[in-house]
Amino acid sequence: MSNWPDVAVIMPVLNEEKYLEAAVEAVFAQNYPGSICLVLALGPSSDGTNEIAKELSRKYDSLVLVESPSGRTPESLNLAISKCK
Repeated sequence: MSNWPDVAVIMPVLNEEKYLEAAVEAVFAQNYPGSICLVLALGPSSDGTNEIAKELSRKYDSLVLVESPSGRTPESLNLAISKCK
């Protein structure tokens, strides 16, 4: 296949300070010839999750951050999907 489709990965996160960096790194380490966009829907975390996400967004141009004030998974997914191209 010569034209690989773009892929969007949606990840709702809440209090994932310990695991977020590894999860994001794993997405971008994929051996996929097309482009990958990762959208993090950030719930109201009480740990350092959102700060880590902001740091990672400076490292990866195709990492999009979306605020999800409720932190509820269905709402987070909908907010993140609306940011995909």
